[in-house]
Parts: sequence; structure tokens; C-alpha cells
Amino acid sequence: MKKKLSIFASLFAAVVVMTACTEVEKTETDTEQTETTGETNSIVISGDVVSEQGGCVLSSRFSLGDKIIFRNNIVDGTTGEQVVDAKVQVHLSTGEVLDMAYGEHGDDKFWVVAYPVTAETPTGVLEYKVTASYNDASAEWEPFNVAPSKLQIVSDTVATAGPAPEKAEEEVDLSKVETNQKVEIIGVNFDFKGPNDEKTFYVKAGEEVTLSLKSEEGVHGLAISDLKVNLDKDGEVKFTPEKAGEYDIVCSVFCGAGHGDMKAKLVVVE
Repeated sequence: MKKKLSIFASLFAAVVVMTACTEVEKTETDTEQTETTGETNSIVISGDVVSEQGGCVLSSRFSLGDKIIFRNNIVDGTTGEQVVDAKVQVHLSTGEVLDMAYGEHGDDKFWVVAYPVTAETPTGVLEYKVTASYNDASAEWEPFNVAPSKLQIVSDTVATAGPAPEKAEEEVDLSKVETNQKVEIIGVNFDFKGPNDEKTFYVKAGEEVTLSLKSEEGVHGLAISDLKVNLDKDGEVKFTPEKAGEYDIVCSVFCGAGHGDMKAKLVVVE
């Protein structure tokens, strides 16, 4: 009996030792995997596009003679520091590949390359993406797939034609005009309008106004600077205009080439 117990104890001890060894090996393996994962490198790309004409102004619409300036920043995803010795390229839908150069531009330093629009440049949407590689890391960046972010190459005729002349506004008798303290504005590329396509909104002075914005195309904001009213996204705001007069309503979020054309008018009457 004692001999049997001795054999059983020896077997149990062997099992405990084997289990402990297995746990140690498993722990060592898990540690090695964690350490390997921690060594992964990454880089982050950001950027924009400007026109050389007018002093590097944000733009998405270009014509013959313009220069499209691609500007990008490359950051080490681990350290958060700017990468200055990467290989950065712009790939165009025309099949062209542009090598970007790092340098000082004004008070900043970033990656840049200029692309001249010539008679051979096809009109329409010019698709592009930016790639960067640094040590063992690589990344790719493309603009949002929305109209304001797309590069448009237009003909000289379209570029110089300008907007259609505005119709002269009919004079309105403010003493008889119908007011509405609930102002609904719809934003599209590139226009502000009301539910009935109106662009002028009449409200009474000294009474609360509820102003709402809904973007049906593109991304827009709304501002009436003289009344300190601002919406940086869809929604509504309430305010009480005390002084009669006309106030400009403008888009407060850059939305593309027609950003400056997005205007409407708020008329406050006694």
C-alpha cells in the first residue's frame, strides 16, 4: 500500500512540474509576442491643396495657367514628431507621379510640390492620392470623396465667365412685409436658401428668432457676425435681434471653390 501511495505521489509531482513548465513557456511566448507588437512603426499623413495665384489660397478649382500646390505633413505615429527624410509622392489619375520635397515655406516646414495646369491637362475631376514611406513604415492619404474636396480642372471659358448676374431685388414695403421668427436655411454647394428658394428672411426686432441650418449637399456652417450668431454645423440657434436693419448671412465653414458665394440676408424690421 505504501509503495502504491509513493508511486501515486511521484506521478502527481511530475504532472505539477510539467504543468508549471507549460505555464512558464506560455508566459514567455506571450511576452515575446507583446514585445514584437510594440516595435511596429507608423506614420501619419495630413495635407491640403492651394492655388499659387493670390498667395497660396485654399482651392479645389483650377484652370489653364494655374499651379496646383500640394502641401503635406508627415508625422511619426510613435513619437509625434515631424518626419523630414521620408519618400513622399503625389499620384495623379493622369498616371503622373510627383516627387514632393521637404522645405521651409513661410513660417512652416512641410512637404510640397507644384503641378502646373497646361493645355494638355484634361478638364474634369483630377483624382489624386499621397503616399509616404519612412524606414519600415508606409502610409497612404486621399481626400474625402465629396465634391468640395475633389480637384476640378475647368476650361478658360468657365473660369472667366463668373457667376450669372444677380437679378435686381424688388423693393419691399417693410411696414407690410410678412415676418417669420422661425428661419429655416438650407445649404447646398454653393448656395443658401429657404424652403421656398428664398434668400432674404424677415424677422421682427425685439422678438426671439429660431434659426436652423440643414446641409443637403456638402458641409456648411452659418454666421451672422453683426448679431454674433454662429453655427459651425447643422442645428439651430436662438437669438433676439434688437436693432432693425439688414444683416449678411455667410457660410462659416470652408466648403470649396464656391464658398464665398454662399450668402443670404436677414432683414430685421420694427
